[in-house]
Amino acid sequence: MLRRDAQANRVRLLDAAERVFAEHGTDASMEEIARTADIAPATLYRRFGTKQALVREVLATFFGRLVDLADQALAEPPDRCLDRCVELVGYELAARRGFMHGMWGELAPRELVAELEHRIARLLARAQAGGGIDPHVTVGDIAALVWALRGIIQTSEHVAPGAWRRHAAYALAGFRAGTPQDTNPLTPEQVARSVAS
Repeated sequence: MLRRDAQANRVRLLDAAERVFAEHGTDASMEEIARTADIAPATLYRRFGTKQALVREVLATFFGRLVDLADQALAEPPDRCLDRCVELVGYELAARRGFMHGMWGELAPRELVAELEHRIARLLARAQAGGGIDPHVTVGDIAALVWALRGIIQTSEHVAPGAWRRHAAYALAGFRAGTPQDTNPLTPEQVARSVAS
């Protein structure tokens, strides 16, 4: 177990890394992160031997938060749960614009990603059972919506904060209106492969 001051340093480093990566992506240097945390670079390297290890830890924290947000949304009524999840995730992404899937690559925590997909599947089933969401909507459709929101947030949040909410509302309305039957739905894996290439 870490001593109290060591734990405090770890929290400061992860918070600083999250802020720096969110602003600059993974091109940010370890020295910049240490400077932001107001901690000596040697302390950062002692705690996280490589930038890759630090990115993994930051992403694990980020995905853990997304899982928690999905859990919060599951507590909502069926006609609100999916909307609430998209809303919460949108705000989280807007606060951390640098977390783009293309930079995650193999560093994304697979177990947490799978856990998040499981939560989204439960939310979708709940929304389809009692919230008016079309039965043809898939988890891949939700993943594609989240990726679209990332693109809107990444390109417009600095000039039109919150513009993603309009797109989310229209997409969710479309999920209730029904989906075209002549198209093949994307799987979450296809979305992940597409945005990583």
